[in-house]
Order: sequence, then C-alpha cells, then structure tokens
Amino acid sequence: MIEHHLQQLWQNKRLPFHLFCLTSGSPITIIQTGIWNIAGSGPDFQLAEIYFDGLKWFGSIEFHLKSSDWYKHRHHQDQSYENVILHVVHEHDQEVFVRGSVLPTLELKPYLQGEFSFPKYYDWNKASKISCGKRLSEFLPSHREMQHLAIQLRLNRKFQEAFGTGLTKESVYRLLSMAFGTKTNALSFEILSQQVPLVWHVNKSEGELIEIIHSNQQGWKSKNFLLQSKIRKRVLSWLRLIRWYFFENDHSKIQSEVNWSVGFETAGIENSLLQNNIRINAIAYIEIFKKQVEKERSSGILKGMKYLQQISPEKNRNTRHWKHIGIHAKNAFETQANLEIYQQFCTQNKCLQCCVGQKLLKS
Repeated sequence: MIEHHLQQLWQNKRLPFHLFCLTSGSPITIIQTGIWNIAGSGPDFQLAEIYFDGLKWFGSIEFHLKSSDWYKHRHHQDQSYENVILHVVHEHDQEVFVRGSVLPTLELKPYLQGEFSFPKYYDWNKASKISCGKRLSEFLPSHREMQHLAIQLRLNRKFQEAFGTGLTKESVYRLLSMAFGTKTNALSFEILSQQVPLVWHVNKSEGELIEIIHSNQQGWKSKNFLLQSKIRKRVLSWLRLIRWYFFENDHSKIQSEVNWSVGFETAGIENSLLQNNIRINAIAYIEIFKKQVEKERSSGILKGMKYLQQISPEKNRNTRHWKHIGIHAKNAFETQANLEIYQQFCTQNKCLQCCVGQKLLKS
C-alpha cells in the first residue's frame, strides 16, 4: 500500500464515507472530496468541503500512511500546507498541530475491512513519476542542458500569461496578488485584485478595505476567514505592499530601481518562503519586462534566469521527487526548471522531446 492507493480510493469514492468519524470521535461529512492534485506541488486534494462539529470547512486535504509523516515530509515548514483542513491517514500514530491547534484527522484503517477492505486487485492508476529516474545520474550533462531549455520555456510561457498584452499597473497588480496567495490561495488573491480596484488602495483606509474584503467572502481555501488569523495577516501585508509599490514614490515605473527588501519590511512580510514565492512568481517576470524594454526579447529571459539563480531553492513535493533520484537543486532556477520538466515532459510522457530521453534511447 502507498499513499497514492489511498488517494485513488478516495477519488473513486470506494470508501464508506457515510460512516466516517474523526480520531476525536466527531462525525464528519465529506461534502466535496476535492480536486486530485496528481502532478503539482502542495496538498493532495484541493477545493474540498467538509462538515463537522457544526461548522463547514473549505480547503485542502492531505494524505499519508501515518500521521507522523506530516513532520517527516516537513509539511510543518511549508506554507502551502497551512490551509489543510483534513489529514487522511491509514494509521494515526501522532497528533499533528497546525498553528497551535490539532489538525482534524481521519484514520482509514478501521474502515478498510469487510466489503470495504483494501482491494487486492484493483485498476490502480500509476502515480506520476520520472521514468528515467533510475538512470538519470548517467546523463547529468543532458539534464543540465534540459534545465536550460525548460526554464526558457517556462519563463516565456508564464511571461506571456502575465504580460501578453503589455505591462500595465493592473497586470502587475494581478501578478503580485496571485503570488501572495501561493499555490493554495492564488485564485482567491486574484479574485481579490478584481474586487478591490487598485485606486482603492490610496483612496480608502486599511480598515475600510479589510471590511470590504471580509464582506465579499470570495472563498479562501482555509478553515474560515474569520477564524484564520494567518490569512488576515497575509491580506494586511498584501494591502501594505501594494500601497508601497504603486503609491509610495511609484516603484512601478519602468525606469525605477526597486528595493524589494524594503517593500517586504514595510509590508511586514517576514516569512522567507512567502518572500521567495513573490520573487519567483511575480518579481522575476517584472524584471524580464523591464529588461526587454531596454534591449531585445532574449535579454529579458536571460535576466529572469539570472534573477532566479539568486533565490533559494523551493521545498515541495516536486523537489522531493527529484531529490529522491539524486537531483539536488541549488537555487530557484533549478527547482523551476525541474518543475517544468516534470509537468510538461515527464507527466506527459514526452521523453522523445527531452534531452535526457533522447540520450537514453541512443544508449
């Protein structure tokens, strides 16, 4: 049995959902099982909806064989898992705490019996993997070549998504907002940037904007916006960074030099993981655009590549995939390149379009 098997049983609803109780003894209703996050980083199921103890919860669900794997996989150090609302495990061997509170846990072992016993024969889907993993160490020069090709593809694609029609204050506003949400709440923060026009950041007070944001209830992937102090703190930091960037000396001007460390300090963003996420998913693309204005298109992508080389490597499910087969990333350039290879080539079986795959077939 592996985690992927439990996830598939959950996805296929091949479990006695009507009998479920949390390890605390509270009955739980699974309203929406969530969207299975097969290839991406972050929690296993997203956009889930559950009900217990008289409250409805929206967020992500994470699966493990044992509860203690939460700490073994270092999820307690990864902000992508801050909004997990349910921990589904085969065996509950340890309480898990998130923000000082016990994470609601569902132990499947007692339910995998009788007609719902773990199936010996089942049409299991194969978990996404890196097919050449066992021999990748033989082709490290080809992997480095592929990293350079992949990072260019990724920067070009994401740049076009962000600024395909040109760099405007609204497009930068949207990009920065999505980066604030990280993978878990990117959509919620994007919606937030639509609900709160940029001009409001200078025309209204922080208190007024907080009230507006709360009344909109755009749907945070967390337990509850009112109860989730960390989300409230994140929104407040977002308000302050947007005001600093666009309205204090107007750092958004193309010719201006931006000291983002000052911006992070002004906004009260102390979390290095959040800082890096904003740098990787927003600032890098702003830098690309500014460089392209000065010179030709290729120089902008080169600037983005150099910028990512200065940022610490990410730590998530994808980096663990690569680390497991001996590929240790030194910076965000390499983690982003590996993510592109994994998502756009490995999971789609495009081995013939990969430098490593081509070399492997010739060997």
